[in-house]
Amino acid sequence: EVFQTLASAQGIAMARPEALAGSAEAFQIGRIDSAPLAEILRGMLKYSTNVTAEAVGLAATIARGGQPQDLAQSGQAMTEWMAARMGAQKARFVDHSGLGDASRLSPLELVRTLAIAAPEGQLRPLLKDVPLRDASGRPMRAHPVKVEAKTGTLNFVSALAGYIGQPGGRQMAFAIFSADEERRARIRPEEMERPRGGRAWLTRARMLQHELLRRWAETYA
Repeated sequence: EVFQTLASAQGIAMARPEALAGSAEAFQIGRIDSAPLAEILRGMLKYSTNVTAEAVGLAATIARGGQPQDLAQSGQAMTEWMAARMGAQKARFVDHSGLGDASRLSPLELVRTLAIAAPEGQLRPLLKDVPLRDASGRPMRAHPVKVEAKTGTLNFVSALAGYIGQPGGRQMAFAIFSADEERRARIRPEEMERPRGGRAWLTRARMLQHELLRRWAETYA
């Protein structure tokens, strides 16, 4: 039906499609396999590919027996799964990318989710290596404590969440949410791409993140 629609748009009239599943007349004319899911998710988390997050979330809902009519319904299915599987009773999702401003997840619930998922060992390898930085912002690549995390950035909003620990030592889950909601609310439509003061604010937020990470590394890891 999709092929018929595309052909019609080009002025090509085709007969009504017929199902040939199981018929001796049916044959495969082509096939493309996707990359393994882990590889897709690793790229999605590294580059913050929102459309991939939506597609994977919808596919997960369908795989669990759901029949979502839109992203909101699929987001609700994820909300229910988070409550049942991760104990995140206050979490609410209206999509899978996090772009919907009605979604809610507290840092505490995110840390608990990361901790619950940790023993399975499937999430941490998907996250990006984030080298600790010194007080001047220089990466400390030789530092024994390793950080694997996901960033999240919007205008006057910065987040970092993942795992921190020394190989063979204590491992911890963490989540840092920073936001200046008043300044974000004052952004005019024409400033959305590059609001005044946004870059400087983001730099300070990231410096705060690494100050916390260094503190935790020195104190606990």
